[in-house]
Amino acid sequence: MDSSFSDHEVPPDSTGAAPSSAGGRERASVAAAVALVVGLALGGGGWLVYRNHTACQDRSLTVTADPAIAAVITEVAVRYNKARCADVNVVTGDSAQTARLLASGDKAADARPDVWIADSSLWFDGVKSQAVRSAPSVASSPVVFAMTPENAQRYGSRLASRGWGAFTTGAYSLRLLDPVPSATAMTSLLALSSAAGGGSGGLQTFSRMLQGVKPSSDVTDAIAALADQGRPPVLPLAEQTIWRQRQEGRQVAAVYPATAPTLDFPYAVLTTDRERGRVAAGLLDALRSAGGVARLHAAGLRTPAGDAGRPASSGLPAAAPRALPVVRPGAALAMRGTWEKMQQGLRAIALIDVSGATLARMGPRTRVQVMTGALSNGLSLLEDDTEFGLWSFPARGRPYQRLVETGPLRELAPTGTRRARLLQRIDRLRAKGGRDGGMYDAILDAYRELSQGYRPGMLNEILVLTGGASGSRDGLTLDRLVAELKKDFDPERQVNITLMAFGDGVDMRPLRKIAEATAGAAYSIRNDQQIMTLFRCAVALRVDEDLPCPR
Repeated sequence: MDSSFSDHEVPPDSTGAAPSSAGGRERASVAAAVALVVGLALGGGGWLVYRNHTACQDRSLTVTADPAIAAVITEVAVRYNKARCADVNVVTGDSAQTARLLASGDKAADARPDVWIADSSLWFDGVKSQAVRSAPSVASSPVVFAMTPENAQRYGSRLASRGWGAFTTGAYSLRLLDPVPSATAMTSLLALSSAAGGGSGGLQTFSRMLQGVKPSSDVTDAIAALADQGRPPVLPLAEQTIWRQRQEGRQVAAVYPATAPTLDFPYAVLTTDRERGRVAAGLLDALRSAGGVARLHAAGLRTPAGDAGRPASSGLPAAAPRALPVVRPGAALAMRGTWEKMQQGLRAIALIDVSGATLARMGPRTRVQVMTGALSNGLSLLEDDTEFGLWSFPARGRPYQRLVETGPLRELAPTGTRRARLLQRIDRLRAKGGRDGGMYDAILDAYRELSQGYRPGMLNEILVLTGGASGSRDGLTLDRLVAELKKDFDPERQVNITLMAFGDGVDMRPLRKIAEATAGAAYSIRNDQQIMTLFRCAVALRVDEDLPCPR
């Protein structure tokens, strides 16, 4: 072990002189311990600065380090400062916040550290500095699967053998941290996408893997939820996070797949000052020394090569999973865009055709029975915060009827939730022979109503289910409807129209014209399998509107 990192050395005090008594050493140790504890407490988004007031100000360096490794960097910096007469100051800073700061281009002297140690190189997307592209790793922590000890014992072996592809079957309840501020969750999304495969089929599989996943903003809460009943819950977490949670007494076990993405803790030297660069190189050597590596192991981290030290002392398995190379330049930015589209909420009005044309058969059922069944199934897949309304056309003596006003599915009324009321009204829908028309009038009025109440950040959608209603008795002609829709359509506040025609022989030409006027889509549905395919496509279509779903 490098003698420069003796555990008996202490940093100088604010005058530059080392404490001269046991009491002084004790006070310094207590101060350092308090600093590290507060640093971990603030690490989720706060900032803590270790300032080394020495007489070596001409060899200064500012380091911003992710909370997962900041305590190690601080310990090494304290000893390095004493041994090399340096002035390394360590700031504990959340990686997501630091990345936003650096990407903003702030030129202020105190806004840009000399060295940045993030928990993952995926944060380098958007940071305009060539230095980040050649940053060496100083530690690693594979992203593995957290489960309760009981579930790990029962299901862990099969989960480990299936790896990230295990979530394509629905056998497990996938949980995630919020990937926007969490490198662990973002690398998990990249691993899941890799397991889903490429092309349109891969995107659809990936969307199914994430169906119903609601990210958690708190690690402790997410771990507590692993005890939920039902399908075994699985939460991808960094190995070090699981190690820390176990150190704090929480009942959580790690399941190791054969391959795993890894947090790589890159050491990015951002300063261009030659003297500061030399100090940065010296600190890097200190981190790579036997003493620095020992402190990594003591903090539940591995070396860049995956070495965990002696299992008896570190508590980690000696062998790490093979690295899954999913973190590449631009990958995180692209995945963030995909995630945001998939997580968009939905605000919709469904218009359902009950004209005489829907009495025609689709196999053993009528078209209206197939449509109501499809709409009921679709509602069961929607989240509670979805805003949904229901109209039918035509109605007795008028073009259409409002059945359930638009609002959140979870919203309560004396007769139950809006979801329950929607299902009841759908179940009571009946077609009557001789009725026709109403569709064009209903589409235009619903479109304008949804446009007036447009919700930013949500998908605002008119969903039309028709079994062949014509526009022969409508107050609007097709050309007039299309012209009005084109006039109202706002590319910056899009309300789209999706039309689904059930059964053979439905003329798709007018439906496509209506869809095209609002950047929507029209689909021909001839059997139940096409309906389920479209449901499976629904989330993926938010990402790629050109997916080959049934048209």
